[in-house]
Amino acid sequence: MAEFGDAPSALSSNISRLRRALPREDHVVELLMAARSLHLHALGSDIERRPLFADDRAVQRYLFAHMAHEPAEQARVLHLNAKNRLIREDVFARGTVDRVNISTRELVRRALDLGTTAMILAHNHPSGDPTPSGSDLTITRDISQAAKLFDIRLLDHIIVARSGCYSFRASGRL
Repeated sequence: MAEFGDAPSALSSNISRLRRALPREDHVVELLMAARSLHLHALGSDIERRPLFADDRAVQRYLFAHMAHEPAEQARVLHLNAKNRLIREDVFARGTVDRVNISTRELVRRALDLGTTAMILAHNHPSGDPTPSGSDLTITRDISQAAKLFDIRLLDHIIVARSGCYSFRASGRL
């Protein structure tokens, strides 16, 4: 715990960082990786079994577990069908420690290819602060407007950080 600060950080760490922190404890590293895999699988099963909605805490828990402790920004899209059931999850873009470039055109094209009728966009802030930036506000507006042209609803854009999640829907910005 001295190295990671808390259990979620340790469970979200990659194997090389765990091995550096626990150089003579290979069995502990293997157990932590197995626990992480089991935890992520359980969270994934939770969102695959039922319709998803923008205010769904299970979605935020799932995204938090996958993204909160990533060292670089990434964008994910949960593609949903007409019954709001998960069709597919894509890690749509990977970036740097403080930005990720999301192509509205490619995101909408992918949604059309999958038959998406609704989607939830998410990206992480490695800084630990989920407050949206000006570019976060702009890309959310642009994606929502572009998707709407094809009868695809952007249910939410969730920013994930170690300190919590920010929902554009819950904040009245979507």
